[in-house]
Amino acid sequence: MKKLATLMLLFGMFSTNAMADSVSCYVDTMKYDEYRQGLCFGGETNRQFTPKIAFKVNTNRAVESVVWKFSGVYDRSSASQCEGTSCIIDVPKVEANVTACVDKIYYSDFTWADVNWCATAEYMYTNGGGFN
Repeated sequence: MKKLATLMLLFGMFSTNAMADSVSCYVDTMKYDEYRQGLCFGGETNRQFTPKIAFKVNTNRAVESVVWKFSGVYDRSSASQCEGTSCIIDVPKVEANVTACVDKIYYSDFTWADVNWCATAEYMYTNGGGFN
């Protein structure tokens, strides 16, 4: 019984740490937005509002920098400026999605890791019920 309790404790520690290493996102709208792990949604009806998506790395270790990779519909010039643990990219005023992945992560203790932590943001713009 003692071995079972020890194994359960170890399993619980590893499963908690595995959940912590991830990417979260939110689609910036004119209301209060919260980060969601792995997948986020958002939309806007105001045509004057310039859409943006925020991504961030979630980890328990101190991070020096990360290497981001993106796919989907986004402004590539804004994504090229992303080097830190958070990244805000510009997106067009259309219905689409963008995925951001952390490819490499460099920790403050001079170690690094090849990872594949991703989050996908789906966004849309509407104008009187129709998509633009």
